[in-house]
Amino acid sequence: MISMLRVDDRLIHGQVAVMWSKQLAVTRIIVANDAIAANELQAGALKMAAPAGIKAAILPVAKAQGIINDPRSESMKILVISNNPQDLRDVLKGIGEKPVLNIANYGRIGGSLADKKKITETVYLTQEDMETVREIHDMGIEIIYQPLPSDPREDFMKLMEGK
Repeated sequence: MISMLRVDDRLIHGQVAVMWSKQLAVTRIIVANDAIAANELQAGALKMAAPAGIKAAILPVAKAQGIINDPRSESMKILVISNNPQDLRDVLKGIGEKPVLNIANYGRIGGSLADKKKITETVYLTQEDMETVREIHDMGIEIIYQPLPSDPREDFMKLMEGK
């Protein structure tokens, strides 16, 4: 079962590996991204960044859907991460669960910030990203902004719409 979806440019890193994994008591981290799954070096580095005792899988989106839909996954607590909202939208389209999506650190790496809307100090979205986030929200998914477990949980849609 998915404990949380997270969009984070950094994928598996200190906040995810230590704080969120402990807070959510996850037993598995899945990075869902076709390009990263095809990059053996990057996939290997991400697996090494996972905390001891937590299995990390770096998978193409379709394979991530298969793992999540496998009946054996029902007893697991899974954190699914991608470095873009489009991959997580695609994961959601192929599964039956409706987990919360945390968009907390995205958009500052790669591309010009001039082409993006500043949502928070740590989130910048392109027009395509905003359309994807709305599509995910329309699927009945709760979307939050919460960088750290100790931070207050905020309604991402309100932040995105400037409310």
